[in-house]
Amino acid sequence: MLTVKANLERIVGLEDDVKDLDVRVARLETSMIDLLARIDIIIRMSRATVVIVAATLGIDLGIEGGMI
Repeated sequence: MLTVKANLERIVGLEDDVKDLDVRVARLETSMIDLLARIDIIIRMSRATVVIVAATLGIDLGIEGGMI
């Protein structure tokens, strides 16, 4: 059977564990936000690259089509 002192020690230990988990969750949330921001930038850059390539190919095809 657990005594009051033993229960108090367990409660304090559990509270410390919860605090550690809170810190870890906060760190994960920050990392996730950073990762999503980076992915968003990569997606936007790839869209811009696709638009530039498509425009370049369209111009090249238009010029070749006009010359033939």
